[in-house]
Amino acid sequence: MNRELDVDRISLRVTGLDPDAARTLALQVAAGLAQALTFASGDASFARLALTVHAPDGQEPNALAARTVARLAPLVNREMGR
Repeated sequence: MNRELDVDRISLRVTGLDPDAARTLALQVAAGLAQALTFASGDASFARLALTVHAPDGQEPNALAARTVARLAPLVNREMGR
């Protein structure tokens, strides 16, 4: 069975990161989600999914990305029927 998830847009609002660090964060979140999502039969659709992840001062983008994926993936997986 072919399982597929189409994401039209992921928008992250993060303060305190320079543009390069923000770009790194976005790429790491996308890569982490690709690995963390599971697929059940059926379809799921999200008009919008909001999540707040607090970043302590000085936290590196890779640590923030890991925390974001850890919070976001279960929400998406639950809506996908898992």
